[in-house]
Amino acid sequence: MPVKIQVRGRNYQPAKRIRQKLKREGEKLGRGFDKYVARKIVETAKTAILEQRWANKWQPFSPKYLEWKKKKGLDTRTLIATGQYLDTFKVYRSGNFYVAGVDKERIHYFEGRTVKMGDLAKWLEFGTRRMPPRPHWRPAFDYVSKNIRYFWNRFLKEKGRKW
Repeated sequence: MPVKIQVRGRNYQPAKRIRQKLKREGEKLGRGFDKYVARKIVETAKTAILEQRWANKWQPFSPKYLEWKKKKGLDTRTLIATGQYLDTFKVYRSGNFYVAGVDKERIHYFEGRTVKMGDLAKWLEFGTRRMPPRPHWRPAFDYVSKNIRYFWNRFLKEKGRKW
């Protein structure tokens, strides 16, 4: 509750400027934390793919597709193949939000075929009629969400602040 001093019918609020400054600082800190969380989601998704952390939950490749990847000299781990997809993971602003995702307009090239990374991300995350889903963004988001207090403390520590 704010403090107010009343003298001869006039109100004085000595802490008003301090509260306003704290509010601005809090908003600034909140925006910084939003960006930090988005970066952590990207890092979590990328690390999980490289380490194949969720591979036991993904449907394995068909023997035919695995053989094709080997023959083409591609990485046989799930979601890596050429590495182009992982290279597009990023944090960007969209309106008032920070987005953890891929560079949607960037093009994936392979053997004369092209596809936008935004489409590829959607197909990999949710699957298609012929390709099973291999979710990686949703588990990364869930992991960061469940550990949000840990990430808040890490963020404050990096900023040199305590909570």
